[in-house]
Amino acid sequence: MSAEIAYLLRLGVPSDKEFVITPVTVEDTPAKFTSQLSDDNPTRKTFAAYNNSHADSGEILWGSDDVVTAGMPIPKGVLVNLPIAVDLDVYFCNSLQGSGELGDLRVLEGA
Repeated sequence: MSAEIAYLLRLGVPSDKEFVITPVTVEDTPAKFTSQLSDDNPTRKTFAAYNNSHADSGEILWGSDDVVTAGMPIPKGVLVNLPIAVDLDVYFCNSLQGSGELGDLRVLEGA
């Protein structure tokens, strides 16, 4: 198999270099997620988030810096694949604004 064909086949694989799972404490104000991949200029292929929050906590919202008003929810106990390129900023916040509740999120990145 040629190197070019092998490269093209790897593009369809969720990750073939590394993956990192990062625990994130989500507050009720938007916070930018920082990639934990070891490469300085990674090519992220997979980005997923699991809401591991307590039953009394609110949903976690993800989106751009206006996540409070236009965020997409990640329900409790759900793993969501996020179609995010490596060069886009992702913000997370708890849906219970002003409550002081902290969300428990696990973010998986694969390269």
